Amino acid sequence: MLLDGFEVGSVACWVAFAALFLLLLLLLVLFLYNRHVFGLRPVQHLCEYCGHMVAAVSHCHHAAVRERFLHGVCLQCRGECKLVCSRCKRPL
Repeated sequence: MLLDGFEVGSVACWVAFAALFLLLLLLLVLFLYNRHVFGLRPVQHLCEYCGHMVAAVSHCHHAAVRERFLHGVCLQCRGECKLVCSRCKRPL
């Protein structure tokens, strides 16, 4: 059978547990690194009005935004804002 050497408390059991733990830890680190790297890139949106790929700006000051789901945080006034096109200033 495959699990003949895996008795509870044996060295082979602890090695298998440690290898599984390290693989899961590596997967978690790679996931967090991927989120960090893609979080640094500016997000481009397709504007339905002008048809260009543009960065979103805030509707209040037309300043850069930190994007959230369906809204953003204006980096100038630190308030929540709607996302608008940086070219034509219409909602995204």
